[in-house]
Amino acid sequence: MNKGKFIILEGNEGTGKSTHLDFISSYLTEKNIKNEITREPGGSKFGESLRDMLLDSKSNLDSLSEALLFHSARVVNYSHIKNKLNTGTYIICDRFHYSTLVYQGVVESNKTVQEMHKLLDPFFSEHISIIFYLSTTPEISSTRINKRQNTDKFESKGIDYFKQIHKAYETIFHNNNKVIKIDTSIDKDSVQKEISKHLDKLIHE
Repeated sequence: MNKGKFIILEGNEGTGKSTHLDFISSYLTEKNIKNEITREPGGSKFGESLRDMLLDSKSNLDSLSEALLFHSARVVNYSHIKNKLNTGTYIICDRFHYSTLVYQGVVESNKTVQEMHKLLDPFFSEHISIIFYLSTTPEISSTRINKRQNTDKFESKGIDYFKQIHKAYETIFHNNNKVIKIDTSIDKDSVQKEISKHLDKLIHE
């Protein structure tokens, strides 16, 4: 049995991760490829219980505490992911450990979180097949977020924060050969055409 592929979607707030996550799943299903969507934090009962706490706009956790909680949930979810990959299932993940590096490490200038990423990266990266880095301008991110009725702790921080997030992603993904940068400022159909092109290559590897 062929092993499944591990697909990650990363990016700033308001870059269309949820929309394109669903598209990828539908596209794979049309190709008769078994697939499963998961998210971070989440993917397990434990992860989902932490999700409410971590995304709560009233939360006053410091960046190291957040990072440790994210990684705890991630370890549990990753065990499930690896089991599914071994059955030939494709896994599509909304964020992974790079988000913790960006949000809690780089943007918060937390060296401990950054060092933690270096230690854990070989473990979490081992089975990653492709990373779709969804990117748009911080201004477009802000405009899209402002149209939402409900926002979480990170979405509600505003354009200056989105600028920091954007800069951090550009930095950490600069030399990662698994990253495919997708400009999501253009129309949805063009974005999904670009994504499907890379999915077709991945399927036939």
